[in-house]
Amino acid sequence: MERPITKDYHIFNLYHYLEQDTSYNLENVVSEFTLDKNKCLYKPPTQHLFIYEVINGAIKLGSYTLDGKEFVYDVVSSNDFIGNLKYLNNQFFEFAKTLTSTRLRAYKLSFFKKVIIEEPRISEWFISYLVQRWCTAEKKLRKINEKSTTEKLRFLMAYLDKSIEDAEGNIHVLYDLLTQKDLGDFIGATRQTVATALKKNQSIFPKIPG
Repeated sequence: MERPITKDYHIFNLYHYLEQDTSYNLENVVSEFTLDKNKCLYKPPTQHLFIYEVINGAIKLGSYTLDGKEFVYDVVSSNDFIGNLKYLNNQFFEFAKTLTSTRLRAYKLSFFKKVIIEEPRISEWFISYLVQRWCTAEKKLRKINEKSTTEKLRFLMAYLDKSIEDAEGNIHVLYDLLTQKDLGDFIGATRQTVATALKKNQSIFPKIPG
């Protein structure tokens, strides 16, 4: 599946754009930090005060079933933004966990919302970015719903065949960072179903940890 691309804004860098405006005192509203692998950036009931930009690394996003079990529904990497914009009336119930060591940039929520509303260039970029994420989600849902388990996994392997660099400069492929449980969450299958499909098709799929 070809990833949707917003041609005019896919190379737009929010932080570099803000740096050019001397009226912003960025050191008071933006900070950078690194999280090790398998660390939670946030989870319910976190009080969300920031929007996060992934500089290097990868993060899986998910939520919880009624009995409290985690499930994964997305993976983000460099140049992606995550967090709670607080437009959902306390319905945001997401966790974000690092898949590699990850370098992040944290924007104060109040500042982030101010610039995406008041700065036309930033506003247009952000709308473009959200449409891209929305289109990606729709494409994934359509592809996953129309395939067998093997074909769903084949699609995920192709879609997540993306090289990313972690905070230490090591290169990873997104697909290889996910467990059988994570893959099952993506396609609406159990870990056992995924394990069986992987075992039957060992020549197609790399070995994925449980």
